[in-house]
Amino acid sequence: MRIPKLTFSFLLFALTAISFQGAIDAQGPKDAVVDSDDNEVLLGLDYYIAITSPFDGMSLAMEASCPPPVVHRNNLSLLPIKFSSVVDSNDNVVREDTSLNLEFNVELNSSDCNVPAVWKVEFNASMKQWLVMIGGDRSHNRFQIAKACPYRKYFYQLRYCPVLGSIQFPCVTVRSLFKNGLNYMALNGDPIAVVLGQLVSST
Repeated sequence: MRIPKLTFSFLLFALTAISFQGAIDAQGPKDAVVDSDDNEVLLGLDYYIAITSPFDGMSLAMEASCPPPVVHRNNLSLLPIKFSSVVDSNDNVVREDTSLNLEFNVELNSSDCNVPAVWKVEFNASMKQWLVMIGGDRSHNRFQIAKACPYRKYFYQLRYCPVLGSIQFPCVTVRSLFKNGLNYMALNGDPIAVVLGQLVSST
């Protein structure tokens, strides 16, 4: 039986992705992600993610579309973000290069766009770009936090890790794309480093 060349190429890529992920998982526990105060980042707590230069916080462009895209704006727009693991674990520490769900811990307060605040990546046809936005489900929208520079302890990069069925493909670095007056988080654009900090409730 002859296997179509396109199908064979896809299967080969999928098997390579599985082997790649298996090799990573076999390396054992990863280093903890630390915030700007040198504390380990924990699952379920509120943090901000900010671009290092300029110091812009992650926010939502509710005026752009529904679901709204994730953008970075001035530091007055630091929306709380919480991390959750995609696998059951007794470890409540966020670790480098491990799959996570990212979610804004906010009330959208919009009757016109009532979607989950879980991050996902979706193709924007009008912009012809893959953009980070909210409205995702927890099983298929996985991100990782990876070290951006070995000489900058608190500098990280975000990665999107696409999943198709039971196959997790190699991760793609999230970048900053300036378009239409907004700084979008996207899979194309300028490389960025981010820092994390815990947001403490004032109550």
